Amino acid sequence: MQDVHETLLYIAFSMSSQGQIITVDAVRQPLKWLLCENIDPEKEMSQLVKDQFLLVNKAGEFTFTPLGEKEAWRINKARARHDFDLLVARAANSTAYLDYCADLYGYRMPLFNAMDKAQLDDLFNNHIISPGDTVLDLGCGSGCILEHLVKKYFCRGIGIDQVNRTTVTRCSPLISYIEGDIDALADYRISPTLTLAVDSLYFSSDLDGLIAELKAIPRNRLFLYWSQYIFDASKKDGRLLDGGHTRLAGILQKQKLTYKVIDYSANEYALYERALQVLPKYKEALTAEGNSDLYEKYLRESISGKEMYDQGRASRHLYIVEA
Repeated sequence: MQDVHETLLYIAFSMSSQGQIITVDAVRQPLKWLLCENIDPEKEMSQLVKDQFLLVNKAGEFTFTPLGEKEAWRINKARARHDFDLLVARAANSTAYLDYCADLYGYRMPLFNAMDKAQLDDLFNNHIISPGDTVLDLGCGSGCILEHLVKKYFCRGIGIDQVNRTTVTRCSPLISYIEGDIDALADYRISPTLTLAVDSLYFSSDLDGLIAELKAIPRNRLFLYWSQYIFDASKKDGRLLDGGHTRLAGILQKQKLTYKVIDYSANEYALYERALQVLPKYKEALTAEGNSDLYEKYLRESISGKEMYDQGRASRHLYIVEA
């Protein structure tokens, strides 16, 4: 399969995981984020239909064939592991990137998500965590958020991600790290009392099953951060952005789970705005380190993210499910 087609199936899988309608116009925005604007999505998605990976209806809406779903799942796992592994390793070793994070997030940690200082402060300070707790971080990245909690509360920390083990353990020997797939949670036989998922649930190929597995663990509280986007303006349905109507909210409701929801949309918008203000200060230093592509990546993401909020096509929420 061509790399172009793998990229489009990767994007389509990610959109499907958010409950979005897949269209040619919808995939243009993620292509910008991936710096792949040279791809002609109309032509290439038509080819994916011919190759029996996608189906398309009269409204121009695409769905996966069984073959396409299987292939998209494989690509998603492989791409997510490869791309994020490289990103974490490089960013964690970049003085300029760490300086940028300190400026943007308020914490000198290698962060890659939409957690502004207010969200981090709330997570670190305003929830009951005791030394007897076991905190599981699904998609822990470098492990820096989990490390902060373990150091502050003397609790046990378990991280699961596909990032190379040496990157995480170098960040903190206090974390028990599982280099694996969040969808294989049942295989790890762990019993957390608090589970974090900071912008990682989109990578699950069976989110319904993962949520059910997490809630089957006795005394396990869930803190689930979820940013929702609508990539095709012509398919805009504002209800999808409401905290009670995101794909994650629908799964929690389907499983009859009681949850509290906190709207962090204003925080994410302000984070994009601030990124555009502070990022240029670090362009020269990132370039000197050989990380000019990191500068371009975050510049494009911040511009696109702000535009989506300006157009009323984005939201962010925290879902808290008590034990």
